[in-house]
Amino acid sequence: YFIQSNLRYMAGLWSEYEEDGRSYNTGRYSGSNKQSIRKQSSFNSSVINLKDPSDETDVLPIFEKEDLRFKETAAFVKLVTANKILVIGLLSNKIRRYYSGAPELDDILDIPRPVGDKIHNIFLDPSGKHLLVSMTSGELFYGFYGKQTLWSCTRQIKCNTVDSIAWNITKQSDINTKEILIGTSVGTIYETKLNPSSDKQLVAYSKILCSLDKPENITGLIFFHENGDPRQRTVVIVATPTRIYQFFGKINPNDQCKFSSIFSDNSLPEFKENVEALGVMAVSYVKYPEPRALAWMTGVGVQFSKLNISSESFDDGNVMTDNKLTQYSDKGIPVSIGLSDFHLLLLYENGFEARSLIDWKHVHYEPLKSSAGIYQTIALDPMDPTKFFSFAKQNIIRFKIHKEDRHVWRLFMKLKKFEEAEKYADGDPSKLFEISSEEADFYFDQKLYDYAAQTYALSHRSFEEIALKFINQGTTPALLNFLRTKLDSLSNSSSPTQICMLVVWIVEIFLSEISSLEKQQHSSDGDIEKLQTIRADLRDFLSNDFVIRNIKKNIPIIKVIQEMMASYGDTSDMIFFADLMEDIEKVIMHHIHDQQYSSALNTLRKRRSPELFYKYTPTLMKYIPRNTVDVLEQFGRSLDPKKLLPSFIHCKTSDQKDQALRYLQFVVFKTKCTDEAIHNFLLSLFVQQDDEGLLLDFLLKTSANVDRKYALRLCSEHRKWKACCYIYTKMGLYEEAVKLALSKLGNVFEAEKTATEAQSFSTPEQQETIKKLWLMIARHVVEEEKDIKKVMEVINRGEEVLKIEDVLPFFNDFFYIDDFKDSICKSLEIYNQNINQLNDDMKDATESAGRIHKDISNLKRKNCVVESVKNCYLCDIPLLTRSFYVFPCTHMFHTACLVKEITQYLSKRKAEEVSKLYSVLLNLKDEDQIRTDVYRKAKSQLDDIIAEECLMCGEYMIQSIDTPFLPRDEDEFEKLKQEWS
Repeated sequence: YFIQSNLRYMAGLWSEYEEDGRSYNTGRYSGSNKQSIRKQSSFNSSVINLKDPSDETDVLPIFEKEDLRFKETAAFVKLVTANKILVIGLLSNKIRRYYSGAPELDDILDIPRPVGDKIHNIFLDPSGKHLLVSMTSGELFYGFYGKQTLWSCTRQIKCNTVDSIAWNITKQSDINTKEILIGTSVGTIYETKLNPSSDKQLVAYSKILCSLDKPENITGLIFFHENGDPRQRTVVIVATPTRIYQFFGKINPNDQCKFSSIFSDNSLPEFKENVEALGVMAVSYVKYPEPRALAWMTGVGVQFSKLNISSESFDDGNVMTDNKLTQYSDKGIPVSIGLSDFHLLLLYENGFEARSLIDWKHVHYEPLKSSAGIYQTIALDPMDPTKFFSFAKQNIIRFKIHKEDRHVWRLFMKLKKFEEAEKYADGDPSKLFEISSEEADFYFDQKLYDYAAQTYALSHRSFEEIALKFINQGTTPALLNFLRTKLDSLSNSSSPTQICMLVVWIVEIFLSEISSLEKQQHSSDGDIEKLQTIRADLRDFLSNDFVIRNIKKNIPIIKVIQEMMASYGDTSDMIFFADLMEDIEKVIMHHIHDQQYSSALNTLRKRRSPELFYKYTPTLMKYIPRNTVDVLEQFGRSLDPKKLLPSFIHCKTSDQKDQALRYLQFVVFKTKCTDEAIHNFLLSLFVQQDDEGLLLDFLLKTSANVDRKYALRLCSEHRKWKACCYIYTKMGLYEEAVKLALSKLGNVFEAEKTATEAQSFSTPEQQETIKKLWLMIARHVVEEEKDIKKVMEVINRGEEVLKIEDVLPFFNDFFYIDDFKDSICKSLEIYNQNINQLNDDMKDATESAGRIHKDISNLKRKNCVVESVKNCYLCDIPLLTRSFYVFPCTHMFHTACLVKEITQYLSKRKAEEVSKLYSVLLNLKDEDQIRTDVYRKAKSQLDDIIAEECLMCGEYMIQSIDTPFLPRDEDEFEKLKQEWS
């Protein structure tokens, strides 16, 4: 329903974006990879013409004729070409050799000949180095590259006229020809080797290998090796006017005559026979020297065969495969034939024709002027496939081949050979799109809808058109395949709307299929398996990185997909999708709603989101506290335990509380958490435990991080008196701790431990407090336990502050003191020792006071002599000109100078006091005033302040260490500078 009702709307959206895509720069479509080009071009639904305007090869014809003008008087009789070297045989028995690109090397070779002898044939090896000239008399001459001499080979090679030569194309050499085969006009095959570099002998050896049973001229001769490897088997193909032979064998590298082992068998191999004597042979190469195809003229047409050099063909004894016979046209039987990469070349007496090797149709015809004579041969250069030559008696023409594969892709496409068509499309998107469209239509017509879907998605065809084709056929799987392939062809730079539209449509198709299968009441095993497969495919699709990357940030699309899943009731896939989109909260809420608490916890554990832990831990602690705490402990310090406290506050059952206690202990003791709130809450859990030892152990280890007032109140409420005593002790409230230990616990040992601890940390000023603690313990023992021995033990343990006489008032008047007799005597002895010590101390103090009094009297009478030449150390003016101070260190200062200088080191209050006192002294000038008590008092107070220590060598000098030598004030600095100048 969704597909049919929304197809046109979605296809319309797609078309809008395709229209926008047509303006994209097509310069980025390059390369030969079909998939990458299609993927880049997927937005454009129209055929893109990416032809370079500067490329004129498509304008030029494939075969372009050009007349060559040679200044020769003699007629042309033969012509060959190889490796860009053109060799022409003249009727005057001369050989003209032209070097393309190096005209300075062009030369003429004279043939030493008897009267009446003529050139029969010319042969040039593919490298252009080695030249053989066969005369009608049977003479054979050899020429070498760059040498203007022809050497006779007739003495060593005694043969008839030579009609063909098989050059050793795998072992070409600049020095010699290597092993070559020669075919004569009487059906004899020779093996020879020519060595022009040898001073002794040109022909290394010569041997007859075979004579055919039908003595006729050998028109074609070639050999090549299995898989192109000379070490493997070799095949020699021999063509005559009426027959074509294939000789198989393995050459012997150790024999001088390498091919003798191939022809050693006296019987001839099977052969194909031609009705009429025409058997001219032509060979083409994939890439020289690998042979590709062979053409052989027969009486009714040209037989074309592909040459297969694989091991299988050698095993079958036939390397000529895919044979095809193309009949001659109404122009008659050709004079010569040739093979280019993609065309069969036919030369007539007055014209040239080219046929395609793909569909064998006529491609080109070029009439040749009859005034030049009859054109005799097609000469192709095996090393240069871009041109070939032909000649008549008075003229030579050259055909240039311009991009002969330009239409190959279309021919293969029409023949439904799509892979071959794509291979020759040269990476052109317009060609690839057309091939894809044709291929898709072919698959669709053959009802191969899946193949058609994949191919349509990569073509330029309208999205709406293709979608409707599949819908009308009712092939939902193919439609799905089409949409997925179309999505795969989009790149990250494509429109997000297109991508999201495809994703939504694909998901809807999946959901529809899943829903349809789930509604079937009696599903077979096959349906169940199909359902599982489709669901797995849906999840694989949603998990695709490209899909996730493009919809993850598109919240509306995510909601649309979730709503679709909800409308189909597909809860499991909805949860899976939410998990992919990292909508963890939805997943967790779903699991909790379905009471799948372990699944919710597992989702939390995988996603490692602290905020979600803080939100959902209260619920999980309620139902699976142990598992929840296990996961919380795994996260360790990554979670803030303080934010988890609400999860533990609502714990009601013993199991919940135990697990909360376990986690908080982990936090405190393992992760070393020092947060006060955590410690306080953990304390609140410990006080609820029956075992007070756990509480005490916790306080001993972590009391510094607990709010002690809160802890004291909590322990008091739960009557944890030992803990209360410990907390009082840590708070320094030792008296309260002792009282609690004695009153609530009745535990003298606990009270003594508290007093001992207080005593170890006490100062001398706190001795009375310590004594009070021990008195409290002693009084409790006396009044409550009434145990004399225990009282003595208390006195002994607190003997530093506690005496027997301090405890005696606690006993009643009728108490026997026999047990205290030793303690009382010991105490009296101590008192006696203390009295004697005090007497000695008083005597020493009296003597010390007398000595001090004597020293003071001596100081009052101390004086010093000041010479009249002495100056003030501050103003450098004679000292005796005014009142002054002299220090024991011999530094001397005027009173006014000392007051002025020393006030900057005094506090503000002291400085004001010095100024006030100095003013009082200045105002009391006459002798009567000087003798008054006011003057003496002011003088004494001033002396106490300014004469306490020397300005130059006392603390004042230390305080002035950071005072700069020069004044900071600019005016004072300028004044000082003028004084110095």
